[in-house]
Amino acid sequence: MSEGAPPPIDRRTLVRAAAAIAGVTLLSLLFIASYAGALHEPRPHDVPLAVDEAVPAPVVAKLAASPALAVESAAGVEGALAMIDRREAYGALVAAPGGALVLYVAPAASAAVADFLAAEVPKQLRAAGVPVRVRTVHPLPASDTRGLVGFYTVIGWAIAGYLGATLLGLAFGTSPSRARTAWRFVALAALGLLVGLGGAAISTAIAGYDNGFAELVLIGLMTVLATGAVTVALQSLLGILGTGVAILLFVVFGNPAAGGPYASELLPGIWRFGGQLIPTGAATTAVRNVTYFPQASIGLSLLCLALWIAAGAVVAIVFAGRGRGLDQAEAEASAAGLA
Repeated sequence: MSEGAPPPIDRRTLVRAAAAIAGVTLLSLLFIASYAGALHEPRPHDVPLAVDEAVPAPVVAKLAASPALAVESAAGVEGALAMIDRREAYGALVAAPGGALVLYVAPAASAAVADFLAAEVPKQLRAAGVPVRVRTVHPLPASDTRGLVGFYTVIGWAIAGYLGATLLGLAFGTSPSRARTAWRFVALAALGLLVGLGGAAISTAIAGYDNGFAELVLIGLMTVLATGAVTVALQSLLGILGTGVAILLFVVFGNPAAGGPYASELLPGIWRFGGQLIPTGAATTAVRNVTYFPQASIGLSLLCLALWIAAGAVVAIVFAGRGRGLDQAEAEASAAGLA
């Protein structure tokens, strides 16, 4: 070998390089397939619509026959509107004096669903000779006309979780003792508090939220902890591959399924049924509820986040120092890939 020539590449390095190429290729193609598959053709599926008991039965039957709608009976105008307030329905059809009907839509729940209801329900009923007026409740502000500020805030929190978990592995080790694993979670909690406060402040400033600043901070903290805890657990079990699995779960699947650009009822298949069971989906719903629907509960969303935090923490603690873990070189490569 001539002086200054690079050393030959050994077999182990070639195998690792081939595995890295295969892994990145698979992850990238899954990213394309997930986003394109979920978002390319949104169609309504069983969109909850509150219908006043005073609406004529033939009208109710016509709406109920549509696979796009899930008709829910409501007691009077107040009862129908209360279902929107509690996020039990996306819209409400109520009887008005003189035989006309009024359709209420709530863009803050989902601008896309509100557009669908305002276009399709009156068209169906007017074709049958039934007059309908459309009114808006829970509007979106002019600074956030599609209601996406909260969604992108959640995405930022999720990124902080899995990126923070990887970078903190450089400080505390990614297969450390239980005590050092616990300190890793303390650091994640501090990160979550800072990013939660910052995200709540930025989104409130941009969208002009009138409600729920403290709740936003809590949701941000829990979102960071949920994605971070699961990433720590996956890294302790799978090494550098754990970061890829976290990205697959929270980004490749989680982002399009979260109900940001399109509500879950507009998504196909697994994205519709699984979106609210992952941290990004639960957090997106919670943010939307606290900012625009103060009468709606966020209990199930917070429970979902808490379960992810608990599951990640338990696995990380149980396998602390015993799992596959990342060595120093792997941790640095993982952090560089996420930076």
